[in-house]
Amino acid sequence: MQQRKALLGLKPQSYEHPFDRQALDALEKTGGLKTLVGKVNEWGLERMLRVQLTGSHLRVGADTDPELHALLQDAARCIDLPLMPELYVAATGELNAFTSGVRAPIVVLSAEMVDALSPEELQFVIGHELGHIKSAHVLYYQLAEFVPVFGELLGGITLGLGELAGAGLQMALLNWRRMSELSADRAGLLACQDANVALTVMMKMAGLPKSRYASANTEDFIAQARAFEAMDKEALNWIARRLSAMGTTHPWTVLRARELLAWIDDGSYDKVLGADHGAALPTAGAAFCVGCGAKLFEGALFCSGCGTRLRAAVSA
Repeated sequence: MQQRKALLGLKPQSYEHPFDRQALDALEKTGGLKTLVGKVNEWGLERMLRVQLTGSHLRVGADTDPELHALLQDAARCIDLPLMPELYVAATGELNAFTSGVRAPIVVLSAEMVDALSPEELQFVIGHELGHIKSAHVLYYQLAEFVPVFGELLGGITLGLGELAGAGLQMALLNWRRMSELSADRAGLLACQDANVALTVMMKMAGLPKSRYASANTEDFIAQARAFEAMDKEALNWIARRLSAMGTTHPWTVLRARELLAWIDDGSYDKVLGADHGAALPTAGAAFCVGCGAKLFEGALFCSGCGTRLRAAVSA
């Protein structure tokens, strides 16, 4: 396995997708979000999720699975994530991975994904999940994951604004969740540092049969992604794709490939990979941790990216 570059000082802003930023700005302007976050903290959702995950799935450590543990460590090293999450494997019946826990993050890989992917491909997936942690996505990520559960409660949570306001918050959360995956894909590429590996993972997730894994060639998939980009110019296709995506948590796999290719093609990936990220972020008025670059949430006393205690609670 090749020695990958450690991007010391890497900040989330370096790989943040503009669609992610736009969706996040829209989400944080949506009525009821702050109240919902407060309710979730009051209900102890994170603790409940942790009990469920740690009580149901297999924890992976240096002794349990040295190879997977080493991939986790190397991915964290590559994107400069000081906070090492716990790693679990779960039998879910599909190619899947997810992250939970703001204060004590947990990354979960499906057993099917571990079996289906090469070590290099798993590095991309793990890097993708670590990107969510580094970008401080996990709080809103958890809210989006449980939107169906919260659906009946949102009318009351939005302080009497009613079902339309609650539905607006659900839509804003799901839209941001989809767009945040584009940033996490970039983090995954920075962790594996091989575009062909990243695209092969997406081919497998898009439906490549196991019987074709050994002969898989990304050239046709790349052509499909570029054709999808060409269709994007047609207004009707643009609308149809977005209507189809409503209610899903991830953007279409071919769209994800297209966006990753665009980041590579315009030279941004090489620029981030070759840059010196050592300079700290300015502290005056900053809403990001100067240690790891993760976004700081209002009222936070600790950085959710690296666990650093803040000298004062973050203000709006």
